[in-house]
Amino acid sequence: MCGIFGIVYRDGQRVPDEAKLRATATLLEHRGPDAFGIYARDGVGLTHTRLSLVDLGPRSNQPFWDSSGRYALIFNGEIYNFKELRAQLEKTGRTFRTTSDTEVLLEGALEWGFEALLPRLDGMFAFAVLDTVTGSVQLARDRFGTKPLYMYEGSDFVAFASEVKAFRPWVELEPEAFAIGSYLLGFGGPMRGQTMYRRVRTVGTGTSVEIGPGGDIAEATFFTMPDFWDADRIESLESLSPAQTVDRFDEALNASVERQIFADARVGAFCSGGVDSSLIMAIAARKHTDLAIFHADVMGRWSESTAAKQLASHLKLDLNIVEVQEQDFVDQIPEVMRHYEHPFTYHPNCAPFMLVSRLARDHGVKGLLSGEGSDECFLGYPWLGRERITNAYYGAGRRLRRWVRAVPQVGPLLWPWDEARPDTIRGLFNRFETAEDIQDARARAASLTTSVPEGNIRSVEYLGYHLRTLLHRNDSLGMEASIESRFPFLDLEVVAAAVNTPYRHKIRYSPFLLEKAHPFVRDKWVVREVANRYLPRQLSQRTKLGFWTTAFERMRVSERYFDDSFPRELFGLSRKQLGLLIQQSDPELVVRLLHLDVWARVCLRGEPVDGSIMKLRDHVRILPDSR
Repeated sequence: MCGIFGIVYRDGQRVPDEAKLRATATLLEHRGPDAFGIYARDGVGLTHTRLSLVDLGPRSNQPFWDSSGRYALIFNGEIYNFKELRAQLEKTGRTFRTTSDTEVLLEGALEWGFEALLPRLDGMFAFAVLDTVTGSVQLARDRFGTKPLYMYEGSDFVAFASEVKAFRPWVELEPEAFAIGSYLLGFGGPMRGQTMYRRVRTVGTGTSVEIGPGGDIAEATFFTMPDFWDADRIESLESLSPAQTVDRFDEALNASVERQIFADARVGAFCSGGVDSSLIMAIAARKHTDLAIFHADVMGRWSESTAAKQLASHLKLDLNIVEVQEQDFVDQIPEVMRHYEHPFTYHPNCAPFMLVSRLARDHGVKGLLSGEGSDECFLGYPWLGRERITNAYYGAGRRLRRWVRAVPQVGPLLWPWDEARPDTIRGLFNRFETAEDIQDARARAASLTTSVPEGNIRSVEYLGYHLRTLLHRNDSLGMEASIESRFPFLDLEVVAAAVNTPYRHKIRYSPFLLEKAHPFVRDKWVVREVANRYLPRQLSQRTKLGFWTTAFERMRVSERYFDDSFPRELFGLSRKQLGLLIQQSDPELVVRLLHLDVWARVCLRGEPVDGSIMKLRDHVRILPDSR
């Protein structure tokens, strides 16, 4: 929805430079092109850029002040239950000057306090409330991390922002060596705690932060993913018949779409052709008379345009299409990187997402409904459908290795190999971000009074790191085009039901289903059963692809590209040593090194993207898809 930035000087006296605050607003303008505001006084500065979707007039511009003039709010996101919260606040005597969720958020914080307010919020948010009397600032980030929030802690000040680039007028950004090491060892990229930048960290999901007038920081967690588990709900959902379960999810999704489609500006939907976005679109089309839909056609053997066109025809909607050529996966790397803000090899489909967001912007749309979150809640990834088979296979392998270790002549040779596995070193470099998520989820499951099925533990695990990466992609590359993504599958009621519903309603044995990815198994069963009520079966039962591309796998980079590069500079390599690195690296590592170089040029140094694009065109090609 918007871009936010704030700075708190530790001495409590220095007035932030207004020219720098304006420069920061310029760097965040894509997140909020409709209006911007700044505030500077002793010890504190705020910047806000607004993408207006609710109460479009200037009365809801930010920083937004309470009636006394003591408290100011800067806010990025949407509060979907703000009308219900407003009604509750009016009963306490609170009055309102606007019809925005912004004012409800500020009045709720003042009436109930942060600790009581945050659990009441259903929405996506990153916001800050300044108390001008004490000089303190309260921050909060939503449960899923849908909206970004970064912090920089320096010797003179503490700053926070929606994007790392917002810190550039205030500090010189430097690389974080451990994060780079983890990335080169195969990690997707940090999404909690540390970042790719020294002294810059991400505020955790479901976390609030108080910055005192001297820059002292106190953090508190108001929600974690295992908090969705509920023994009473597990028992209630277990008692439902399959038909009742489908009815329950149908009602919950309809209610969620109803809440999230609300706006005073034009809202549309992503149309990937997959069952999740198709179902959301089908429900939205019944509630919205002018639903605009948009599709990125990744040209080639993985194109989903046929399914997208079938859906548009079924719903009698006009489909807007942007064609994505293979060269786009080269040419768009610098622009994607500028907004993603760290290497994105984990999500090679970032370019199509950015291009379809631009298409929506060009059609006057500001918000797009998305099917993101369904695969995490309902176990829709193909490998999860065959997990029982693969677990049995690898379990047998582990038992065989334990037996071999017992053989005196062979066993000792295996121990050094095990102990030097690179994934342990990679985990050390990224502070075991994914491993900690998994450990916390399993420890919480073990502590409950009721048994949590393995499949539902997997849902909570995937709602951690993996979902954070997807939401980062959607936010950063949607907001590049001033487009806000909304996620009906991540409605609190939908997720709470999903993570507590019986595993058999997600993954179901089906003896006549010969799907290659997971034979005899129907994934996302309850989602597909709901979709059957709105869509033809050829759409409701489609296999997941999701902007699929093998462009990065087929990408080849000439050795000369790295002659003048950040990796060579970072590791202090001679030309001969550089040659050895490239010659001994597999194509995946070479692409990672390429991304690292573009990241340093565009994000660390702030270079224009044009130079990087030309260099990529000179030294990078994509092999034909021969499969």
